[in-house]
Amino acid sequence: MKTTILKSTCIALLMGSMFSCDVLDVEPLDSYTEDGIFTDANLTESYVTMNYTKPRNGWSRSSLRFVCDESMENFNWAGTWTINTGGMTPDQLGGLNIWSDYYTNIKNCNIFFSNMDKVETIDEPRRSWLIGEATFFRAYYYMELVNNYGGVPLITRLFELDDPEMMIKRDTYEDCVDFIVSEFQKASELLPEKFTGENFGRVTKGAALAMKARMLLYAASPLWNPSDDKSKWEAAAKAAEEVMALGYSLDADYKELFLDPMSPEIIFQRLYNTEFGHWYDWYNSTNGWGGYSCTAVLQEMVDSYEMEDGTMPDPALYTSATTDPWAGRDPRLYASVVCDGQLFRGTETEFWVNSDGKTGGVDSEFGRDAWNYSKTHYIIRKFMDENLTKSWSDKGKQPWVYCRLAEIYLNYAEAMYHCGKEDVAREYVNYIRKRARGGREDILPDVTESGEALLAKIQHERKVELAFEEHRFYDVRRWKIAEKVDKSVFHGINITKQADGAKKYELFEIQKRDFVAPAHYLLPIPRYEIQKNDLLEQNPGYDK
Repeated sequence: MKTTILKSTCIALLMGSMFSCDVLDVEPLDSYTEDGIFTDANLTESYVTMNYTKPRNGWSRSSLRFVCDESMENFNWAGTWTINTGGMTPDQLGGLNIWSDYYTNIKNCNIFFSNMDKVETIDEPRRSWLIGEATFFRAYYYMELVNNYGGVPLITRLFELDDPEMMIKRDTYEDCVDFIVSEFQKASELLPEKFTGENFGRVTKGAALAMKARMLLYAASPLWNPSDDKSKWEAAAKAAEEVMALGYSLDADYKELFLDPMSPEIIFQRLYNTEFGHWYDWYNSTNGWGGYSCTAVLQEMVDSYEMEDGTMPDPALYTSATTDPWAGRDPRLYASVVCDGQLFRGTETEFWVNSDGKTGGVDSEFGRDAWNYSKTHYIIRKFMDENLTKSWSDKGKQPWVYCRLAEIYLNYAEAMYHCGKEDVAREYVNYIRKRARGGREDILPDVTESGEALLAKIQHERKVELAFEEHRFYDVRRWKIAEKVDKSVFHGINITKQADGAKKYELFEIQKRDFVAPAHYLLPIPRYEIQKNDLLEQNPGYDK
């Protein structure tokens, strides 16, 4: 989003107290009233624009990459270790709890819809795309709630304090999906295919159709489609085709696309600039760079990246190597993870410890700000702007990418597999692998499998291609494999540097995780919400 839109968002955030009851019937001088906003075109636009700051994203300390088999949060911020070890309860949700915040966001959208008749000064097409944006974001909030909790109460109007209908039951999952899909479709008909100039970065027709396609894919998946109803997969495939018809293309540079808001691959993103930036780069940099090493990548994620010949890494690589056991891997590993000895911001990463066990490299537990060393001795590289060199001074301005064409290709491949079109499924998975080769033809052979082996390849490709992008948490749940992949012992790596410079590599247990099936396939509704509404039923497997 351009600076103009970002500043509009900041204006909108000043409206937080505008709907509070005022004992004295006077016009407030330090905030906006509801009538004041919705009789002014610019304030109305700012009110809608504040939605761009509301959806959670991967820059957060409670990112979903910390609570799946990709990484471990280095310091247990937001209670992620409790989640990982099976301790999730209605009172212990940590950063996963979005219920209250998202229903507040939905309420704010409903306020907009209830006031649109007052907005007489907004001309077309501006009026249509503001309605389209509000429709999009309300649907997005509901999609996030449904993907986490299952069926939720669908609230599309405002309530008075004494409204007898304020206490409402949960709608069914199917009814929620129907509503979300129809709202995304409605938004797609109101929004343009692209915005330019100062409006670049706003949600578009493509974003609405892409979110519709994602919702339909999730609804077709085993968690919600145990009978494998083919019509649901067909609907998901058709929705993906609608997005692909809009002219997006894969970016030639897998690493750099996350730094370039103009990338032809990006469909839906939140933009930042140096004034309104973020600290992702420093939270996640090594301690040697003054960072916190927040995303301690798990050994199991590192070893999900294939060897160049398409085989999976042999654990014996680590016991026999004296240097660089990560050589000859899928290039996406080097674009996504920082390993010992690799360059990061132009300097060699030093996770190693000397054989005396008391000293080590600058990025080790004996290095600079040692308490911030990565407990797995890996950090994330994906999304990093390595041109930033002034720790806690240079803010990041790279966008958060909510959706890109690669996801749509993989959605389509999965849906077409389940529709019995294996040739098409292979074709779209191989488009992704072709880009991953980085111009080389002698690595990462095409997927040629069929049957269950092809499905496994599609799922694996999705894990690697979309790593750390907030997909894996949901993927392993909708596929109903979380009880296998998230219930396990996870590892880091110790690197010991010998006197002669050779290195010894040893895997070690970092965290034993638990996943309680079937309860943990959905989050518990927070207890405080159950206590406020007698009609609100808790998800199975959790105490009220």
